[in-house]
Amino acid sequence: MHTKFFKVAMIFVSLFIIACSSTDEASVEVIANDSNQAVEKLNVLATTPMLAEYVRQIGKDNIDLNILMPYSADPHSFEASPQDAKKIADADLVFYVGLKYESTGVVELLENSVSSENILIEVGASINPIEFSEEGHDDHEGHDHGDEKHEDDDDDHKGHDHGDEKHEDDDDDHEGHDHGDEKHEDDDDDHEGHDHGIYDPHFWFDPTRVSLAAELIKNELIKNDSANESSYASSAESFVNQLVALDQNVSAMINSIPAENKKIITTHEALGYLENKYEIEVLTTLIPSVDSEDGITPKSLKNVIDLIEKNHIEVMFLEAETSSQYTKVIEQETGIKLISGLWVETLQENQSYVDWLESNINIIVNNLPTEVDDDHEGHDHDDDHKGHDHGDEKHEDDDDDHDDHDHDDDKE
Repeated sequence: MHTKFFKVAMIFVSLFIIACSSTDEASVEVIANDSNQAVEKLNVLATTPMLAEYVRQIGKDNIDLNILMPYSADPHSFEASPQDAKKIADADLVFYVGLKYESTGVVELLENSVSSENILIEVGASINPIEFSEEGHDDHEGHDHGDEKHEDDDDDHKGHDHGDEKHEDDDDDHEGHDHGDEKHEDDDDDHEGHDHGIYDPHFWFDPTRVSLAAELIKNELIKNDSANESSYASSAESFVNQLVALDQNVSAMINSIPAENKKIITTHEALGYLENKYEIEVLTTLIPSVDSEDGITPKSLKNVIDLIEKNHIEVMFLEAETSSQYTKVIEQETGIKLISGLWVETLQENQSYVDWLESNINIIVNNLPTEVDDDHEGHDHDDDHKGHDHGDEKHEDDDDDHDDHDHDDDKE
C-alpha cells in the first residue's frame, strides 16, 4: 500500500517538474521574441544611389536600406511610380539631396507620402553649398578664364566684377544672386531647360563636403535609433577617414597636371565643386541631350566652338548618363577629341563612392596634356587678338597706314 502510494506521488512530482520546465522554456522563447522585436532594424530610404552609398557606409547592418532611383540612371529624368509612394510611406527615415536636384514631382511625392515631415531630411542644405555661376556656368568662364578673356578683350572688364557690370548694362532686374537664373532664360538659349536653382547640388565631387553629409546622416540615424549610437558613430568616423584619404589622393592626381593644362570642357554643369576644391578650370557648355526638347541654336553652337578654340581645348568630356546629338557637330567643327565615361550624377551597381570618384578623376587626368605647349602660350597673346580682338590690331595697322598716308601728304 505504501509502495503504491509512493509510486503515484513520484509520478505527480515528475509531471510537476516537466510542467515547470515547459513553462521556463516558453518564457525563454517569449523573451527571445521580445528581444527580436527590440532590435528591429530602421527602415531607411534614400532618393539616389549616391546618397544611399553614404547611408550604407554609416548604417551598415543596423538598417534596412532602400533606394528610390535605380543605379546607372539619370536622376533628372526619373519618374516615380505608385509603388514608390508605398516605399516612402513605409520608411522610418528618408534622405534626399534637395537644392532642386530631384524633380518637382519627386519632391512633392516625398512630402505627400512620408509618415511625418520630421523624417524627411534634405542633405544638400547641410554641406555648405556653392552657388551656380552667375552666367549659367559661363562663370566658369568667369573667375578664372573669364578674367583672361576680359583682359584680352576689354580692359574695363577686368576682374570677376565684370559679371555684375554686364548685368547692370543688360538688365537691372538681374541684380543680386537671383539674376543667374533669370539670365538662363533671357540671355543664353543654351541654358534653357536647366531646372536647378541658385545652389549647385552636385557636392559629391568634393569629399570634404561628403564628410559634412556623413555627419548629418549619422546624427539622424542616432536620433531615430539611439540603441545603435556607438555603431553609427564608429562607422561614420571610419567613412570620414576614407574621405580624407580620398581627398589627398585626388589632389595628388590633379596636381600631376601642369596648371596651364587644367582646363576641361564638359557638356553639363556638374563639376562646380571639382573646380572649387581642386582649382581645375571647368569651361562648361550646356548642350541639350538627345531627349531634350531644347535644341541648340546657331549662336550657342558658335559660342561653344569659339570657347574651345580660344582656350585651345583638345578634349571634351561627355557624361555617361545622358547623350547629345550635338557633340559630333562640335567634334567635326573643332577637331576636339570626345572622351566618354564620366559618371557625374550616380553610381553604377556595386560601385563604392571612393571607386566612383577615383574613376572619374582618372578619366580626366589621363586625357589632359602632361606637358606645357609653348606654342599655346604664344597663341594666348597672339591668337586671342584675332577674331573680335583684331579690332585693336587693326587700329595699329590702320595707324601704320595713316602714317604712310601722312608721309605721302608730306611728299605732296
